[in-house]
Amino acid sequence: MKNLKHLLAAAALASMTATAANADSDDRTSDSAVMGYVENVYVGKLDLEMKGKLDTGADSSSVFARDVHIYKKSGKDDWVRFRLIGKNGRTVRYDQNVRRFALIKLKKGGTIRRPVIHLPLCIGGVKGLAEVNLADREDFEYDFLVGREFMASRILVDSASTFIAEGSCEKDARE
Repeated sequence: MKNLKHLLAAAALASMTATAANADSDDRTSDSAVMGYVENVYVGKLDLEMKGKLDTGADSSSVFARDVHIYKKSGKDDWVRFRLIGKNGRTVRYDQNVRRFALIKLKKGGTIRRPVIHLPLCIGGVKGLAEVNLADREDFEYDFLVGREFMASRILVDSASTFIAEGSCEKDARE
């Protein structure tokens, strides 16, 4: 009797796993690009190149923003002025409206409030608008963290590889 219960439980688990795998594959678009867990990320309309980690464990994207200054524009809307530094040391300054504020859980406990903006991204030829929170990532290896919200239905991550994206993000290839 005990063996029968175990067999039934195993069969039910196998059925659920197969159903979940089929549901996941149905959600993916056939044109999803396979990329490594580290890729070059081209940010904004000026294509600032940054080294980014494609993090399937993060819901949202985050970028190391410097000199962040939040202010009110026209006395009502929240705006943020900041700068990003690319792989080659090139700096781009931004002045954008804040879409919302996110409360981010800290590993040490507690939360921190971060401004969230929209930024155009291109990774391995895959482009789109990402919701990105501005963070102090000075203690992290990667200045840009690409979360699942941007990658969903666009990018599949090969966790054993880096810099394998085949598509191009050069302006000539996008125009």
